[in-house]
Amino acid sequence: MLRRRLPEARAFLGQLLGRVPEGGADASHPFRHFVERFVGGGTAPASPAPADAKSPAPARGAAGGGDPASLTVHFLRHSCGLAEADAARVAGRLRLRSTKNAHAVLAILRDTLGMPPASVTRLVAAYPAILSSTTTGARFDFYLRELGLAPAQVRRFVLASPNRFLTAGLDGRLRPNQRILRDLLGSDEKVLTAIKQSIDLIYENLEVVLLPKVQVLRDHGVTEEVLVKLITKHPKALVHRSSRFDVGLAAMEEFGVSPDSGIFPYAFGIFTKIYQSKWDRRVENYLSLGWTKEQVRQAFIRHPYCMSVSDDKVRQLMCFFSEKLGWDPECVSSSPTVLSFSYEKRVLPRYKVLDILVSRGVLKKGIRMSHLTILENNFVERYVNRYQEAIPEVLEAYGARTACAMK
Repeated sequence: MLRRRLPEARAFLGQLLGRVPEGGADASHPFRHFVERFVGGGTAPASPAPADAKSPAPARGAAGGGDPASLTVHFLRHSCGLAEADAARVAGRLRLRSTKNAHAVLAILRDTLGMPPASVTRLVAAYPAILSSTTTGARFDFYLRELGLAPAQVRRFVLASPNRFLTAGLDGRLRPNQRILRDLLGSDEKVLTAIKQSIDLIYENLEVVLLPKVQVLRDHGVTEEVLVKLITKHPKALVHRSSRFDVGLAAMEEFGVSPDSGIFPYAFGIFTKIYQSKWDRRVENYLSLGWTKEQVRQAFIRHPYCMSVSDDKVRQLMCFFSEKLGWDPECVSSSPTVLSFSYEKRVLPRYKVLDILVSRGVLKKGIRMSHLTILENNFVERYVNRYQEAIPEVLEAYGARTACAMK
């Protein structure tokens, strides 16, 4: 019976509502509001449109009462920049009941780390848990303040491996590793230097991965000074999964590199990071250019980084040295640092300047190896600034590098 009379009651109340003088009652008057809800079938009138037309979802930081799935999709789209389809997909792995923590994480990524919007979008899409973790802020604080990494370094590390970077326990892994490294290296500055070389040092299990190898090196005769240099310069030789640790120790003995020598951390570090197949290919490349195996060995002992130079670059430089300077493999292997120099930025510009000075009779003995190995400022002062007035061609030959160095 009530259902049959409901339309009549609504009509009556509608007439009653219509009698309210225009302007005589506020739209928010309780009685009017009640009548409108009753006449409308219990549906509240539409609320005024929000100021931000792009953010029609629950207010920032709203918690409870809203649909977590809807809130999550809205946040992913309008705060993180995900496309609608991507936001819906990611929301299947993430449920935000509040956006407060998520906004705080975004502030760190964008404002503190300086992460570009596109990178933030990719990071959230690949690892949405970063928004919901309540320890994310504390982790970033550890990397930035306790370790002392620069924002750009943290940004690079987190983008390279967000899962490992953000899930290692603060008190279960990160801080214990920091203490182990400080005990080994002696200072926070050296710890920071080592971590910059390999972030594995902070989130691997150092008690299992690093400390046993450290003891082997000590038993092998490696001094503490050499050990510190190895960890700070080439930590991947000790913690990287592909490191050829045992093979490297045997190779150092074969090469005649003493474990207490200053070259050991560099030779050992370079050798252990190169796969055997790649090492063999590098050796064959030198041999194809007229080197002997002994010359390759001597070059490596003098400058281990010569085995990190690409095959193409070695061929380019050896061809240039042979044709322009008349240097043979014996000459180059005695000063292998020249193989690590940039052809475009160092070797060629210096050669042009020196060739002019030779043609003018300034350099009586021609171009020597020392001309390429001396420091940049010394070269500019001795061979460019000194002769630029009498022989202005040297300034043009050296190009923009000279202009920058003289400012």
